[in-house]
Amino acid sequence: MGMDHDDRRGRSMGRRTALKIGVGGVALAAAGAPGLGFAAERASSFGVYKGYSEPRYDGWIKTSQYVSVRDGVKLAVDIFRPTEIGHLHDGRLPVIWQPKRYQRAVVGADGTVHDAMSPTYNRTAQTLIRHGYIVASVDRRGTGASFGTRSELSDPLDGPDGYDITEWLAQQEWCDGKIGMYGASYEGEMQLRVASTAPPHLKAITPEVSPFDWYLLVEEGGVHKHFFDDFARMVSGIDASPNNGPVDADKDRALLTAALAEHKAKNDYSASVGKMPFRDSKNPVTGEQAWMTRQGGAYAPGLSASGVAVYGRVGWFAGVLRDQLLWYVNQTRGAKKLMIGPGGGGGTHSEEEIVFWTAECHRWFDHWLKGVQNGVMDEPPIHASPIPRSHVIQPPGAPWKAFSQWPPANAAATEFFFGAGKSGSVKSVNDGKLVRAKPKGKAGQDDYTVDYSVAYAKSGDGVANIGEKAVDVTASDEKGLTYTTEALAADMEVTGHPVARLWVTATADDCDVFLKLEDVDANGGTTYVGEGVLRASHRALATPPYNYFGMPWNASSQAAAKPLPKGQASELVFTLHPMSYLFQKGHRVRVTIFGADASVGPTPKLSPPPVVSLHRSGTHASSVTLPVIPAG
Repeated sequence: MGMDHDDRRGRSMGRRTALKIGVGGVALAAAGAPGLGFAAERASSFGVYKGYSEPRYDGWIKTSQYVSVRDGVKLAVDIFRPTEIGHLHDGRLPVIWQPKRYQRAVVGADGTVHDAMSPTYNRTAQTLIRHGYIVASVDRRGTGASFGTRSELSDPLDGPDGYDITEWLAQQEWCDGKIGMYGASYEGEMQLRVASTAPPHLKAITPEVSPFDWYLLVEEGGVHKHFFDDFARMVSGIDASPNNGPVDADKDRALLTAALAEHKAKNDYSASVGKMPFRDSKNPVTGEQAWMTRQGGAYAPGLSASGVAVYGRVGWFAGVLRDQLLWYVNQTRGAKKLMIGPGGGGGTHSEEEIVFWTAECHRWFDHWLKGVQNGVMDEPPIHASPIPRSHVIQPPGAPWKAFSQWPPANAAATEFFFGAGKSGSVKSVNDGKLVRAKPKGKAGQDDYTVDYSVAYAKSGDGVANIGEKAVDVTASDEKGLTYTTEALAADMEVTGHPVARLWVTATADDCDVFLKLEDVDANGGTTYVGEGVLRASHRALATPPYNYFGMPWNASSQAAAKPLPKGQASELVFTLHPMSYLFQKGHRVRVTIFGADASVGPTPKLSPPPVVSLHRSGTHASSVTLPVIPAG
């Protein structure tokens, strides 16, 4: 449950027993006796940390207030300071703060306040408080109880605001001048943008599942993802919600009411609802070419020069895996590390992963904010969970894998060509084969009438949790073009960035191509592995404004968009989402092609539906290239 100064309740951090210890109307959260759990022996390795500091603090006191940034806008700030047996800490301590997009504090129907210390989100924060850190949480401009307005996605004022909050925290009498940041998703992305402004007192950050190039997320390949329509509805709702928590001084909630009215009247969600379909589109409200000015490559030089140490976290099946990897490779200087867990979405998917990440955050901040020589920088820069197989998260306990770089240096680009059927593995439109040998004939194609009813069904985030069975996508495959290998003679690990090269003609001047990479088991059950999407008119390639792993990058600009020429095959080249997956011996690899996928985003419906021809001849050889890791 949440705790604030009116709650007057303590809640145990290190044990289940709650102690009621109100002091001066301020809630104290109990963590057991000082020193509880302290181990004299030291251990510091990936996912393990003990003995380097004593968890001497047993609770916290929360206060909240407004802090003005450089243009006078007031931001709502919660501050949690550690206690020992009910007494506020002595001396100055480092501060770790999170920049909240999704409400720093929420007041429940029963009056309970949920905040940065609430059970759902508190593992990292409570660990840090127990070991001598102050924690702060801040509503971003235009959100929560903060004043100002914002323009989605990623208002450029977030960077300067974060600079000002960092420096304000550093100047407080209870801070030792060392500042860190933590948080996931939007909170992760803002950490990186704040770091790019180089606040003098910001030393280390731990950004999780952080967007880098919003265009690739919202309008990938020219196809708008309807998830972001739902996102816009969600954030516009919470931006104006009266359940946002006021600051201490706002007893009558008048300030909160004024801030919410400002958000409701002026916040701009044009980008997230599809009003900017091209990379060079202008925001209809601000006139800014926001996709170009707000992508992470514009901030990477400042991040690299800042000296801020960066430890990122993401999951193999996260929709922003590519983005977190982009932040990693585009930081060209300074300390950096990365953890890749077994799941996806915006959170951890197993107790093992939570324990590992909490330990890593603790090690990271101890090293960079307290000068503890715990060896965190002596290890490989990237640690990753066991390579997924059968698209089910693997049980805990297996050894994690270390990478020295991304993409892996030993990945061998291995091309698989589309061939004539029948593979006998699925009753699809064509049931074609996926083969290593390039076709030699001058003719060969598969014709496909676009089926607008396709809504590809897969496990959440594309992966099933431990103990669950992954969703079988065979029924979806039967509505598309498929190309399937023979049964594999040995295990095949694919880690890196697959690339599709497709030759198409169509009876319309444009079409969408949704490509799914799949695993077919020995019984014919089929599970999703990865994907990519491209609208044919967006097929022009260009030089990216940042390091895109050396992979093909589609311009998706209005100036470069071209219709398909009638009767002439056109090549569509696009990079699939990054991945790591083990196709097991006896399994098959399948590529499935659709002309629509309602689970991703809308495809313009034509009547009659167009016919798309996928070519597989020696002259126009369609293929998918997989980054295969050599056996052993």
